Amino acid sequence: MGITLKIISRAARGELLVAVLAVTLALIGSSISAVAQSDEPPAPVSLDELTAEGASIYRSRCTRCHGRNGEGERQSHDAAPRLAGNYARLSVQSIAVQVIRGGAYMPPFDSLTDREIAAVATYVRSSFGNDHGSATAEEVAKNR
Repeated sequence: MGITLKIISRAARGELLVAVLAVTLALIGSSISAVAQSDEPPAPVSLDELTAEGASIYRSRCTRCHGRNGEGERQSHDAAPRLAGNYARLSVQSIAVQVIRGGAYMPPFDSLTDREIAAVATYVRSSFGNDHGSATAEEVAKNR
């Protein structure tokens, strides 16, 4: 019992390679098309899930300046404003714009997704004694 190896001509190898590439591209294209044509809306996110996600992002990116409890920095130039009870700055629009574009002292966090920004906004709007409800990725997207 021996194994027989066939020698394929260079032309045949080229044809085989083209065929394999064509099948691969067809499979990739049909996968992309199936994903793009999905009519199912994204699954709704619970307030608890969004708040927990926002808390995690807040702890890693915001506490250094805004404080663990949203107390901010007590400086006259308002470098990191208090978020606890700061009603003027707690609209979804103002939070989204500030996070995306940054400000005089705040760097932009435009690498965050709309959902991540909505999660942070939800956390800030519903923590530190605030009760302003949740934010959605769609609301954030309007401010990009």
